[in-house]
Amino acid sequence: MTAHRFYIKEKPQESTYIFLEGEEHHHLSKVARIRPGEQVWLFEENGKQYRARVEAIEQKKTRLIILETEQKREPKVRITLAQVLLKAKNMDLVIQKATELGTHIIVPVISDRTVVKMGDKQDKKLERWKRIAVEASKQCGRSTVPEIQPPLGLKTFIDGGKEVRKLFFCERRGKSLRDILMYPLIEKIEKPSSIILLVGPEGGWTESEEQDIMDSHYEAVSLGSLTLRSETAAIVSLAMVSHFWKNEDVS
Repeated sequence: MTAHRFYIKEKPQESTYIFLEGEEHHHLSKVARIRPGEQVWLFEENGKQYRARVEAIEQKKTRLIILETEQKREPKVRITLAQVLLKAKNMDLVIQKATELGTHIIVPVISDRTVVKMGDKQDKKLERWKRIAVEASKQCGRSTVPEIQPPLGLKTFIDGGKEVRKLFFCERRGKSLRDILMYPLIEKIEKPSSIILLVGPEGGWTESEEQDIMDSHYEAVSLGSLTLRSETAAIVSLAMVSHFWKNEDVS
C-alpha cells in the first residue's frame, strides 16, 4: 500500500473528490512524481485520513478520488509541551521532534530569561512552525498535526493549564522523571489522561519563577545530574513519556 502522505486542511463534505494545490500539489507532482492511477494517503490535522487515487494532475492542482476513510483512535495520554522560546534553529528542532514523538499541543513560552524576541515576526514564525509540524507528521506517519499556540508569558500560561499532571524541569530540585513515569507501571494504576512538560530557558528559571510555577501545582522534575541544553531536555523528556507511557495511539 502507498506510503506517500499529503496534508489537507479539510475534505469538502459530501464529496468524493478532493484537490491538492500549492505546496502539496508541487510535492506530489514534482517531488514524489506520482502519476494518475497511483494511490496516496491524505490526512487532516484533526486525525481523519483518506486513501485516495490520483485522477488527474494539472498545472496548478491535482484531482483525487477518495477510496477509504479512517478516523484516528483517541490517544491514551495527551501531551502538551510548553517550551520557553529558543533561537530559531533550536526551536525548529524542538517543533520537529515534538511532532515525531506524539506531542498534541506545543506552547512557546516567554520567561524572564528568554533571549528571543518575537516582535512583529510572530505570525511568520507561527506559520513556519506549522509547516515544520506538517512535514514532520507526513514523514513519521502521524494522521494528526500538533496544535501550535501563539507565545504566552510564563505567568499567563501556568495560570491556565488544565492538564492532569503538570511537570517542570528544574536544576535545583525535583524527582527523577524516570521514577515518575515508572510509578503507574509498578503500582499498576491508571496513567494520567494528560500531561504538561514545561521546559525552561538556557539560563534556567529565576527563583521567583520557580515559586510561581510550584504555586500553580507543577511538580519539579529532573533528568539527572548533567546540565542539558533546553532543546535536549525537551526531546529527551518527550521520548521518555512516549516510551514509558506507550503513547502509541497517536496516529
